Amino acid sequence: MSDDLESTRQFLQRHHGGDGHRAAERTVTSHGRNHDEDFWAFWDKYTPRADNRHVADLGCGPALFLKQLAAKHPGYTLTGIEIAPYMLARIDDKPHNLDIRIADLNAPGEEVFPPASIDACLANMLVHELFQPVILFQRLHRWIKPGGLLVLTDNVRQPLENFLHHRFPDTDFSSDALSPQDLNDSFRDYFEHNRYTADELVRLLELCGFEPIEQQQLREGRALRIAARNR
Repeated sequence: MSDDLESTRQFLQRHHGGDGHRAAERTVTSHGRNHDEDFWAFWDKYTPRADNRHVADLGCGPALFLKQLAAKHPGYTLTGIEIAPYMLARIDDKPHNLDIRIADLNAPGEEVFPPASIDACLANMLVHELFQPVILFQRLHRWIKPGGLLVLTDNVRQPLENFLHHRFPDTDFSSDALSPQDLNDSFRDYFEHNRYTADELVRLLELCGFEPIEQQQLREGRALRIAARNR
């Protein structure tokens, strides 16, 4: 294993609260909320309709989205990219048309996918976990077919005040005693989960060769879903 891969795994373990197994369980229990009827309507609105498509899920976790796609479209070729051992360990009963690959999406090699080989790609709550997304977006511009689809869902920057009131409800910040460790962890989480504004995500995609075609605000403006065509 490369030092970069191990370093990313250690970062993700800490980013996920230090307990990978609990993070994997949260991913499983929140899957239905993150892939609800609105998500599927958005996905189906833009994904090409054919039986032999290649769909990739970046940071696929336990691959629940890809398993759902496999049940709906047994003729699809499905590829999940994941790096966290505790997520990989939750992938069982893998459909015949699903391939799981391990890659560090901070700087994936060009060889992860052949050029123009992906019809549609999902990146769900991935971008805020990357040290920077530019190299990945460049690779996606190469990997996704011209006119192919990228659906990106991620947190967007919210006011620090809102975040603190959510993290410490019913707290009087002028007088209540707060744990320094809790505050340290909270500010770290804030900056890791609120890296980009909605406009910045859109502009980054445009800079890297994509054409955003629809945006949806989620969670009262704390997250954003974007459909973007590869130019």
